[in-house]
Amino acid sequence: MEGNEKDGLFGKAMHVGERLVEVGGEAARLKTAASHAVEDAVTEAKRFAKRSRYAAEDLMEDAAHRVKHAPLGSVGLGFAIGLGMGALAVWTATRNARE
Repeated sequence: MEGNEKDGLFGKAMHVGERLVEVGGEAARLKTAASHAVEDAVTEAKRFAKRSRYAAEDLMEDAAHRVKHAPLGSVGLGFAIGLGMGALAVWTATRNARE
């Protein structure tokens, strides 16, 4: 009977040890997968930042080009946009004051 208890206890300890090894291996795999996911996200964010910077530079160059080729139209468009935004701001302020 004493031998069965030792074998049973030893067997259980071995089973627990095997499970710990499996869990450790799974944790290592999950850590690696998470690390790759973070690296991919960082790379994608860097690419997005580069594309955004290039788009902003292109927009600035296009604006400069349009101002050079049509200065009066550019000034008129800027004036109209400013006037519209000012009117919208005044309308919003007076509307909020009434309520």
